[in-house]
Amino acid sequence: MLDGIKSVLIALTKEFGPERPSSALAYGLSLAQATGAHATVQAASVRLALPNAFVSRYVGAAVEAENRRLDRLAHHVAEEAQKSAAMAGVICSAEAPHLDFHELLDALTTQARLQDLTILDAEPEALGMDRELMHRLLTESGRPVLVAPEKQTTFSAQRIMVAWDGSARAARAANDALPLLRAAEDVEVVAVVGEKELRGSADGSELAPHLARHGVNVSVYAIAAVDGDAADALRQKAIWGRNDLIVMGGYVHSRLRELVFGGVTQSLLKSSPVPLFMSY
Repeated sequence: MLDGIKSVLIALTKEFGPERPSSALAYGLSLAQATGAHATVQAASVRLALPNAFVSRYVGAAVEAENRRLDRLAHHVAEEAQKSAAMAGVICSAEAPHLDFHELLDALTTQARLQDLTILDAEPEALGMDRELMHRLLTESGRPVLVAPEKQTTFSAQRIMVAWDGSARAARAANDALPLLRAAEDVEVVAVVGEKELRGSADGSELAPHLARHGVNVSVYAIAAVDGDAADALRQKAIWGRNDLIVMGGYVHSRLRELVFGGVTQSLLKSSPVPLFMSY
């Protein structure tokens, strides 16, 4: 059994159902089963607010009805998560917070600080609500975030890629992922040549001995960007290498007072063949 992961948060913020299941929920419960971790499920819904006090009674009633519907749906997701966890033999607590948007971000960030790892569904849209949640959890929880792409429902970490650029964030991600790296059959430290100037930073061959001293079976690769696209190079390497997981530093830039993910991070969040384990 994997050792070192004792508690995970599975944060759900979309309207999931039988026709649109949550990858994060299934993947997170699978990971908790493999590690013996306690799973905390937050089936969250955003409480809609009236734009002002002078809206019509009809609009107010419609907003209240929608809030009741969202709350019922979130409670149903939480109940189903409890049932799925019990079937998998996972100890699980599940809640359905129904809060204003910023209150919800604060509550989930606070909860994430009490866990070893937070698991989220991928959000392809750069302006989606889940992207804002990813920003907050990645930059303010102090914990790594694992993003599960659609249809990635079963945890596996036998073959792991560490995307390495010599940065502090990449170093933090590699160390945060040590419980997974130690248990993996094969770990590949992959640097994209020409994507970023590494002068003054350690290259992959210098990281490898550190990981090996932790009992990691590690090899090092340098690959070229595909038509200047580092994210595409990492995607192709993950497919060719049959990787189960990519470990990477998450990059966030400030733009007009809003946080946006950096280019490689943004591209992989939009389309990744495997789950992403990110630290900031």
